[in-house]
Amino acid sequence: MKKRSKARLEENQYVKELLTVLKENPSPSSKEFMEMVSHVSELENRLAEAVEELKVMRQELQRVQSRTLKAVLQRSCKGMETNISSMRQHLAELKAHIVEGCKNTLTALKEQGVSALDGIGRFFRVEPILKKIGKVADKSVQIDSKVIEKIQALSSEYHEAGRHLKNMGRTFLGKDVIEDAKSPGKFAALLAAPYKANKSCMLAAKQNVEKALENLSQLHERVQQRTSVLKAIKENSDKVQPPVKKENPVPCTDKAEL
Repeated sequence: MKKRSKARLEENQYVKELLTVLKENPSPSSKEFMEMVSHVSELENRLAEAVEELKVMRQELQRVQSRTLKAVLQRSCKGMETNISSMRQHLAELKAHIVEGCKNTLTALKEQGVSALDGIGRFFRVEPILKKIGKVADKSVQIDSKVIEKIQALSSEYHEAGRHLKNMGRTFLGKDVIEDAKSPGKFAALLAAPYKANKSCMLAAKQNVEKALENLSQLHERVQQRTSVLKAIKENSDKVQPPVKKENPVPCTDKAEL
């Protein structure tokens, strides 16, 4: 996997400049945009956590003796690596689009003044990218859930087999058999821990995507409302304009009459 970029969205100069302007000129659109940026920043945090959990998964994988379980975990780690790489690419694309939108907003601000902030949503068309990130997060959650179930199932099978072996010995010695198998052991819980942590990260990432999409939808609605208002104002203005009076042509005077 490639090294993660250190440049965070909120550290970008255009994003910082626009956020400063919006704080100085508060409005519903300002609040929604700032919240969207905050959710994208949280996505960056969740991705960083997922990378760390993947490292832990690989370390725990080295301790697994069961070939069956090891094969399952190797496949899951590969799937997680693919998903994290995909999420990283989509997130980089998302950040680039937001930065470009900030640049365009600041240009419009210089040309049109503060009124340009009312239609800020038109500069941020990132809904498809956010949805892609949401799908990747959802896929990662599904992988984690399946692996956790498999670890628990194989651990239970192992303990059940162990119980049968012990009961054979106890029967031979005339002792009572053990009726209940032990719950999955400490090693199984330790092995499942990074998958549970990653699942939690991806669920949080999915929630951030959903909230960012909600903010984006509200921004777009405000753009449509502003466009409708401006259109109505123009139409009403055209209606109240007084008709242009045509000037009567000055009759030509015959030189002979002078």
